[in-house]
Amino acid sequence: MALAKVAVDKRHLVDSQGIPIFAFGVNYNGYFDRAWKMWEPNLFDPALIATDFRKAQESGFDCLRLFVHPALENDIRRDNFAKLDQVLSLAQDRQLKVMLTFNDAHSLNLSRVSEVDVKIVKRYRDVPTIIAYDLENEPVFYNLVAAIYPSGYQVPVQTSRLIDQYGERVSRTEALELQQQRRIPAHLNADQAYYYINALRLFLEYDQAANTFIKQGQGRSIVDFMLSPEAEPWYTLIDVFDRTVEVWLRARIDPLRAAGCQHLLNVGWNWMQFASLPANRLLDFQQYHNYVSLSLDGFNINVAHLEGLRRAFPDHPIMFGEFGWSNQTSSNPATSRQWPEQWTAIFEAATYAYLRANSFGGAFKWKLNDIDITHNPYEAAFGVYKVGNIAKPIRDVLRRLSDVIDPVSAESAFRAIRDATSGLSYRFDVPQQVVVGGYSYQDGEISWRAQAEGGHCFIRRQTQELLVDTSAAGELSVDPWKLLPGWNPARKTELYRVYSETERTRQQVFEPGQHVVFQVASGAKYAIVMGEPTPTEPPGDGLPVIEPKPGEHVVLLADANQSLQAALTYIRRFAPDLSFAETEVAGRWAYVTVVATPAQVSEQVLEVMRSMGAVLVERVAGATPEATKTLLDRLVAKGHRFLGNAQPPPIEPPTGTEPPPSKDELYVVQPGDSLSLIAKKVYGDYSLWPVIFEANRDKISDPALIRVGMELLIPARE
Repeated sequence: MALAKVAVDKRHLVDSQGIPIFAFGVNYNGYFDRAWKMWEPNLFDPALIATDFRKAQESGFDCLRLFVHPALENDIRRDNFAKLDQVLSLAQDRQLKVMLTFNDAHSLNLSRVSEVDVKIVKRYRDVPTIIAYDLENEPVFYNLVAAIYPSGYQVPVQTSRLIDQYGERVSRTEALELQQQRRIPAHLNADQAYYYINALRLFLEYDQAANTFIKQGQGRSIVDFMLSPEAEPWYTLIDVFDRTVEVWLRARIDPLRAAGCQHLLNVGWNWMQFASLPANRLLDFQQYHNYVSLSLDGFNINVAHLEGLRRAFPDHPIMFGEFGWSNQTSSNPATSRQWPEQWTAIFEAATYAYLRANSFGGAFKWKLNDIDITHNPYEAAFGVYKVGNIAKPIRDVLRRLSDVIDPVSAESAFRAIRDATSGLSYRFDVPQQVVVGGYSYQDGEISWRAQAEGGHCFIRRQTQELLVDTSAAGELSVDPWKLLPGWNPARKTELYRVYSETERTRQQVFEPGQHVVFQVASGAKYAIVMGEPTPTEPPGDGLPVIEPKPGEHVVLLADANQSLQAALTYIRRFAPDLSFAETEVAGRWAYVTVVATPAQVSEQVLEVMRSMGAVLVERVAGATPEATKTLLDRLVAKGHRFLGNAQPPPIEPPTGTEPPPSKDELYVVQPGDSLSLIAKKVYGDYSLWPVIFEANRDKISDPALIRVGMELLIPARE
């Protein structure tokens, strides 16, 4: 089977069929009682791992990020792949892709590290279960500058270049003292120790300058600083670290590619100073980690960092490899308090939604399970599941989100706002679904207010109804005609409680144009349904309100300037088709509204449309564009598409026509007839065709479907 590749859009990966995917992932490092110890001989338990992989799949995840911990590394050095083989097989059983992270021990001897990496890539050269390899989890300054590089891989940070440019920050004597105090790695020689500490001091100065730039509001991330004139004094330092990252990456990548590795490669950076350097273009995609406060400001920091990476790497997929919010506030058991699980679920679901809506490559929540420890409550409480395999609210929310994020080609939208209670509320739109999360959210279409600690509201769009269910009790207010293009606000709205696909009960009826406001119960399902057409008060001539089906009504505009501007409100209200080509309308639409004067579109053209079967062709045009707009706006205000339903002035029969019948008569349909042509013949007025239609509903189901030879009842007209 084919391995994962980078999609043509450079934003996503593609699966074995070449379909772009959004990696909906989670980090996994073992069962509750053996985090970071899952590979150890006395703790490796395939049954527990299988349970966890089932939980991951049931939560909606399709990718796992796994780690080569030291115990597994030791097995592989002895060519013992039994554990990793079994875990990859368990992942495949659950249709889970794996991103495998190398060197979790952060060994500095890169030649020795590559020995294990090469063994792994050779073993799994053609295995599609592995979606990518992560060269290292969160390498920092120490891992790059203190690394022992293979022969032929010389890094500029281990030379005098920075000191030559910026001067000495620490003397050789001080460097020696610091090394003796174990504040500089002992394995470095005297020169390397001297370069190491000076590079570190300069790096801290550079980092301070970047933070000041951001705090002063001159940019949102270090990428903005790097591209600004204020970074010019630091160009040499940036170049030195860029070239150092390049050498470090080549020292890791070259052995893998030489061994035939065709899998995608990346690095799990958590320092933006390194993640944003151009050297990372050597990777197939970018991965970044970050943890922030449970607040909208914190959420926006993540957004700023990810958008900064997008700016730095516009042609690379970008993944959020680690993120999440703990359900405890502190690592100190004496002072830590609990964050509501609904709150963290809102932030984490919003993160997946934001990334999907903004065409990022995917995300991996930290992590599947809580950790069964008490000494550090903060670190213990990041899981989707609590100890005992108890799902937190985030599980059900992510399962629902996973159903709506594909295909990635479908348009989507995301909006986050500040929530005084939970900190953040958001709305996520895909073509068939709207997801709202938070304690209180409101915009021009939806208002959601949850009880207790907040929750999620899911609104699924169908042809003439909205299906609603929520994860929390609360109040929902919605204007359905703003969510469904085909909704007719002139009709009533019916609210149903849904019990099954075949069983539902009506709870409430809302008048046309009325906001649908109702109380929802957690876990209950509702349907907001467009009501059937209802009889309306006759506007003076007894004509019924006509509502064409989608695609049956067109507005013919004289021009794209004055006529279009005059008709905008009407078009937005009724959503008809549009045309500027008068010659293309005849025979195509059953209902035609002509926004044009006779000088712009002649009566002869309208006659052709009627003769070719149009049910109704009517002109709506005043002496000026302003007068035309007034006519159309009046129709909108009354909820009528056509003047025939809006009390037009009486039309005198044209000279030379037979007077209207004074009693009911029969008419035999002739070749070329339409209801409007028949109305013209018998009443002298095209717009009176609905009178004939209503009188013959026992014979005609659709006004456009009449047959030659059919006998129609022609009601008498006074």
